[in-house]
Amino acid sequence: MICKYCGNPVSAKAEFCSMCGRPLIDIVEKHDYLEKKQKKVMKRAPFALFTVLLVVSILSCMVVEQSAVLYPEKYTDGVSLCFLKLSSMLPAVLTLLYCFFCVRRRIRDIGKNPSYSLLVMMPIVGQIYLIYLCFKRSVPASCYR
Repeated sequence: MICKYCGNPVSAKAEFCSMCGRPLIDIVEKHDYLEKKQKKVMKRAPFALFTVLLVVSILSCMVVEQSAVLYPEKYTDGVSLCFLKLSSMLPAVLTLLYCFFCVRRRIRDIGKNPSYSLLVMMPIVGQIYLIYLCFKRSVPASCYR
């Protein structure tokens, strides 16, 4: 076998030329890997579900509050007032849950255990560490990169 760059004879098992040091075989595997690697696109179903739930909860809050203004005699008992207050918190709860699951996915993408997302419940120190984890680069072995 002869090196195609310098013309010196080399053994058939050699991968690099002993004289010039250039590779004798083309590194095709690396290029094939890069071409075959497809970027995984996040499915839009969770985001669409969150958006629909948020819009429905905001509309229901508006309807309940408007009916409380129009018919105040029906909303004087404790159960109705409790329902009114709880339904007004629903959009905030939905938004917090969606943010929690986004952080959980991001932590999984960087190669950490998704249980680290529970650090958000620790005051100050846990939240700072969680922010650090979210901005950390992903590991190459992650299946979502």
